[in-house]
Amino acid sequence: MKTRSLLAALAIAAFGATGAFAADKVTVPSEAAIAAADVPADSVIVNINKMKYETPEVTIKAGQTVTWINLEAMPHNVDFVKGVVGENELKGVMLKKGQAFSVTFNEAGTYDYHCTPHPFMRGKVIVE
Repeated sequence: MKTRSLLAALAIAAFGATGAFAADKVTVPSEAAIAAADVPADSVIVNINKMKYETPEVTIKAGQTVTWINLEAMPHNVDFVKGVVGENELKGVMLKKGQAFSVTFNEAGTYDYHCTPHPFMRGKVIVE
C-alpha cells in the first residue's frame, strides 16, 4: 500500500510538472520563459510592446498554441485568474525582453488574461 501511495504521488508530481491544468483544458509546454528565437513556427504569436498586447484578442482552434513574446525592456506576464482555465490561477512567468511564454488551448471557450503588474493590459483567447 505504501508503494502504491508513493507511485501515485510520483505520478501526480510528474503530471503537474508537464504543465497540464484543469483536466487538460490548457497545457503549458514550459513553465519557464523561453527565448523568442525558440518559439515553434506553428504558434500563434502575441507580441507585448508599448505597454500592451499588440493583438489583444486572438481566435484559434482547439489544440493550437499561443505564445506571448515581450519586445520591450519592461517585464510583463500573462495571468489567467482563478476560474478561467480551472480551479487555480495560471500565472505565466515574468518575461524579460526577448523572452516568450506559451499556452496550448485544448478546449473551446473564452480565456481572458491580463498582465499582473499592469492590470490595464488585457487580452483574450477565443478557442473554437
